[in-house]
Amino acid sequence: MSDLNNAASYVLSFIEEKTREDGSIIMINSILSQRFDALDGCSGHWILDLRDHENRGYDLHYLPGYAPGFRVSNVSPLEALAYCVKNRWKDCRLLFSPEHLNADCMWPGGYDAPSHHRSNNRVFREEYKKELEFADGDADGLSLDIRFLTDDMIETIKSLEDYPILDECDWSNLEIDDQNEAWDSWASSDWRRAVESKLGELLPENTDTDADEILDSVENLDSKLLELFHACMEQSNAYWLEQYQGGWYVDVDRVASVVDTADLRDLTDLALPLAP
Repeated sequence: MSDLNNAASYVLSFIEEKTREDGSIIMINSILSQRFDALDGCSGHWILDLRDHENRGYDLHYLPGYAPGFRVSNVSPLEALAYCVKNRWKDCRLLFSPEHLNADCMWPGGYDAPSHHRSNNRVFREEYKKELEFADGDADGLSLDIRFLTDDMIETIKSLEDYPILDECDWSNLEIDDQNEAWDSWASSDWRRAVESKLGELLPENTDTDADEILDSVENLDSKLLELFHACMEQSNAYWLEQYQGGWYVDVDRVASVVDTADLRDLTDLALPLAP
C-alpha cells in the first residue's frame, strides 16, 4: 500500500497551471495536462460522464456544452477536467471519443460507420486489449478515460490525424467482408434477375422452358453466377462503392450490360436453340 501511496504522491507532485477562457487559473496534474493537450488537437468529442451521480443511469454530456452543476452554461473540456480533479473523480469522468475510432452506427438503428472507422476500432481494441480494461469508458463511440491512457495509445490516436488508417490489410479484409454481406443480402438476387432477363431475350418465342427454369437446372448456379459477376464487373469497369451513409452499392445494370450470348451459353451449358 505504501508503494501505491508513494506513486500517487509522485504523480500529484507534478502540477501545471491551465488558463480558462475567462483568464482564471486551474491547477491540473501535469500528466493529465499533457494527455489533455495531446488529445485536444485530435478529431473527436470530449464527454463529461456523470453516470451514477444522483443515481442517474445515463448522464453523458458532449463538450463544450451544458452540464448540470456548473455555473456556466457552456462547459469547456478543460473546466470538466478541473471539475473531475476537484471532486477526485467521484461519480465523474472525462472521456475522449476519437472520430477515427468510432465504430458506432451513424444514428441509433441506422447505417454502419465507415469501414475504415470500424477497421481502426477493432485494430485498436486488439492492440490495447489490456489497457482498455480500465481505459474504455463504455460510452458513445470508443470513449476513453483520460486517466488510463498510455503514451502509446495517445500516439496511435494522433497518428490517425496524419493518415486515417491503422492497418491497410485489416481494412481491405473488412471491405471484402462488407461486400460479401451486400452480395448475400441483395446483389446476388438482383444479379440473377438481370441474367435471367438477358437469357429470356435470347429464347425463342415458342419455347416451353422459361429463363427462370433454365437457371434453376444449372448445377452450382450460385458459384457460377458469382464468377460471371466478377468477370463482368472487370469488363464493365463497375465496382463496389461504399456509400456515404453506410452500406455498399454496385451498379448491377451496368455489370449486366456486358453479358453476351457466349456468357449465357457457358453459364447454362444447354444446347437450346437460342435466338441469334
